[in-house]
This record gives sequence, C-alpha cells and structure tokens, in this order.
Amino acid sequence: MRLIRFLSYWFFAISFAATSVNAETWKIASPEWPPYAGAHLPENGRAIEKLRSILSNAGITLVVEFMPWSRAQSIAASADYVGYFPAREQDVCEEFATTHPVTFSKVGVIKREETTLEWSGLDLLFENYRIGFVASHVYPPDIQRQIYRHYQPEDGTENEEDLARILAAGRVEAALADPEVLFHIAKRLSLNGIDPNPRILERLPLVLALFKSEGYERRMNLLNGLLKNNPAR
Repeated sequence: MRLIRFLSYWFFAISFAATSVNAETWKIASPEWPPYAGAHLPENGRAIEKLRSILSNAGITLVVEFMPWSRAQSIAASADYVGYFPAREQDVCEEFATTHPVTFSKVGVIKREETTLEWSGLDLLFENYRIGFVASHVYPPDIQRQIYRHYQPEDGTENEEDLARILAAGRVEAALADPEVLFHIAKRLSLNGIDPNPRILERLPLVLALFKSEGYERRMNLLNGLLKNNPAR
C-alpha cells in the first residue's frame, strides 16, 4: 500500500513538473475600451475574458496591461509583449499579424429618441441628416466613403465620449459607433435621450495583433487552432 501511495505521489509530482515547464505566459497590451476591455471591468471586459478563457485551454496564462490606444499599438511592438488586443483588422499595421477573430464588435447608427430617421441607404442617411463620427476611427469602406464625401476630418469628434455627448445634446441626429460602447459611455456619464434600438450596419472582427517577433507564427497557429473549437460569435 505504501509503495502504491509513493508511486502515485511520484507520478503526480512528475506530471505537475512537466506541466509547469511547458506552461506559457502571454503578455499583451490592451486599450481601455469598455465594455470589451478595461482594467476596472468585471473579468477585464468581455473580449479579454474570451481570450483569457480560450488560452487557458492550452495552459497559457494571459497578462494584460491597459493603456491608451496609441500607446498599446506602439509598446506592443517590443520583445516584452506578444501583441495587443482587442484590435480591429483594419487598424493593424504590417509589423503585426492578425489571428482569426476572437469575438466581434459592431458599427451601427444610433439616433436620438425623438428623431425619426427615414433612409434606405447610406447616401440618403448622410444627405438628409447630421451624422456624428469619431475622426480618428477607420470605418468600413462604404461608411468611410460617405464621411469623406460629406464631411471634413475636423468635423468628427476626438473620441467616443465626445460623440455620445453631442448626440445626447442634439448637435447631431445620429451617430456612427459601436452601440455597446456608446451605451456604456452614456450610462456612465448619465446621458439621456439616446434611442436604445440601434440599426446595425456591420459586425467587425476583433483579433489579437501579434508582433512579428521570433515565435509569433507558432503562437498564431496555436491560437487559431483553439479558435476553431471556440469560434467568435
């Protein structure tokens, strides 16, 4: 009996040591982007929670450092980080590789409660109404063309908080944004008068942008394999 106990303990110890040796830690930079990512959100936000859960299936520990968008993109291009997340595919530059989608964000038309929008295409929406947008955002091509056609870059807001404010104040009749982000901001800032029923235009993949350093291809293949069993929804 003692021999059996000893052998069981020995087997457990060897297995644990092997697991510890093979364990990995991935350190990423992340923008503060509620409700998808944030240092003070439950589970650090729904996108971070999804990525952490998927990586845990391969015994990988995710370490996240939160910072502004521009800093997250620049600091992730260093040996200390595997990349940054969440990232929209259109925002990822050449020194990074994109994984399969981990989850999705959206872009939609959000209006004021008392406003009636009657439009059957983006051209009519932009021709007939004042539309708010974030100047620094890269919107899907069809939307971006309409913005270039009807507005100057300085007509856009600096960030999504300002966009939520001008929509609530009636300075625009509708805003182009991710509804979940804008509603989160409106709730935090106690902004009223925003219609809770947006019209969704597109779903946008959120990917992990992997810095093209040594070993990034192995990481990409590993995560993409995990995502096949737990695809983005």
